[in-house]
Amino acid sequence: MLFITLPAAAWADSELNAQIDQATSEHLAQRLGAQAQREHWQGMRFTQKLLALPADAPTAACAAPLTVRAATDGPVLAGRQRLDLLCPAPPGWNLTVAVQVSVFVQVVVAAQVLERGGVISADMLERREVSVSKNSRGLFSHIDEVAGLSAKRRIRSQQVLSQDMLVSPWLVRRGERVSMVARHGDTQAVTQGEALENGRKGQVIRVKNLASGSIIDALVTEPGTVTSTFNPAQK
Repeated sequence: MLFITLPAAAWADSELNAQIDQATSEHLAQRLGAQAQREHWQGMRFTQKLLALPADAPTAACAAPLTVRAATDGPVLAGRQRLDLLCPAPPGWNLTVAVQVSVFVQVVVAAQVLERGGVISADMLERREVSVSKNSRGLFSHIDEVAGLSAKRRIRSQQVLSQDMLVSPWLVRRGERVSMVARHGDTQAVTQGEALENGRKGQVIRVKNLASGSIIDALVTEPGTVTSTFNPAQK
């Protein structure tokens, strides 16, 4: 059996690095866990790499657990993070370290090419793990959040989907006939109309009543269907 004896300074550095790694890992896990809840991330995990300690770093580990706080405000995402460390045990010391953080989450991606304007179904989507960056905003964690939406532009296979890439599809198109539903209590009346504008679900558009010739505002509810009875605040 071979025994290797390291200098005392090497043992001290190794112990200090391990203590810093543990303290920063626990700090990042707490902050990232809270952020994952806010952002509704699924399957979040992270890796960290402690960068070289500054020249004025202590030569021995702290005799008590380290206190860690972020040196800068803002969310923790991929990239270099500066953390302030405090050793509360006498004689005590303060140290600022740099940690390279990588964050990974499960998000929705296109399982095939998604054509512009086409309605997206669940079988066109899948989930996979991706690295989160500072520009990763509006990502989807669940397939049912995307199914039923429409692509604003052509999306390539395996591309990560975000909110700015998608929109609700047109349920009513200008010039087509629509069913105009009016409800009064338990009574419902349906007449035929002509859409004077394109409309997505929840949008209010102008519709011409083909029987009376009058033009009204109506709320798009389903493909080819609008209602004339809605809360004006929705307009």
